[in-house]
Amino acid sequence: MKFGRWALSALIASACLCGTSLAQDQLSIGFANPLPAYPVWAEADKCFNDAIAAAGIKGQTSGPTGLQVDNQFVLDRISQYIATGSNALIVVPIDGPMYEPLMKEAKEKGMWVVTLNTGDTTSTQDVQLGTDYANQGALVAENLAKREGEQNVIIVGNQPTGVHRVFVDGFLKGAEAYPNVKLVVEAYDQGDPAQTVDVVSRALTAHPEANVVLSWEGNIVSGITTAIKEKDLVGKVVAVVNDITPEVVAGIKEGTIYGTSKQNFCGMASGAVDAIVKLSKGESVPKNIDTGITFVTSENLEAEQ
Repeated sequence: MKFGRWALSALIASACLCGTSLAQDQLSIGFANPLPAYPVWAEADKCFNDAIAAAGIKGQTSGPTGLQVDNQFVLDRISQYIATGSNALIVVPIDGPMYEPLMKEAKEKGMWVVTLNTGDTTSTQDVQLGTDYANQGALVAENLAKREGEQNVIIVGNQPTGVHRVFVDGFLKGAEAYPNVKLVVEAYDQGDPAQTVDVVSRALTAHPEANVVLSWEGNIVSGITTAIKEKDLVGKVVAVVNDITPEVVAGIKEGTIYGTSKQNFCGMASGAVDAIVKLSKGESVPKNIDTGITFVTSENLEAEQ
């Protein structure tokens, strides 16, 4: 079969996704979920699947089992999505430098890339949706200031950089307005919940003045509350954590947890699908979309469950 020069050019152009609109029946999204076993990320999976079904497009989601972050597993899934022909990615680059090369590879292949809940720790993506961690840190400081007396805070994270740094810097900026809120020390569990009890216990031993253990890592609630109980500090030290899970609800009711930041994971996942659909049609989408948080304590727990 022979093609004229014009017809051949048109065929080549139609095969390229980069910078062009794409029919919805051709759109396929790969969602690399970092912790699908964790309740709020399981919710994100459900809302992702509901959103692609409603939009009439293809999609698949995958992630590691268990509650420990496994960046290499997730990176392998992203590579698989790129290799098997997905034309859009939803990723959660917990460690930005590890994820940027694959995100750039995806972009070079003409794929749309949307990130969830990692702020400005990466720059390659088309759109970022999720919690503004700087704002969250400041909001937590504001709510801690409402408690009586000095609030001497240990902040636990996976590592000193990335999301943790954004959150802590936001907390410190917010705390400037409240003389009774002070960061005592940062501690790191390498994103491994199995290390959390020891990490928090050591920090509490080294800093007996601390009366708040704060973390943005949603999967380490048990480690924090266990450390508080094992140190016989219930009533003297409280946890401040992320998300609304049965474990967090129980902790708030029993008094080991003062409050939690409720994030909108369903809105992140469904919003990411919506953003990709719009991009595929050539529509403009904001670079950053804050899906919001609500700080929950015993006072508003019933309304927010």
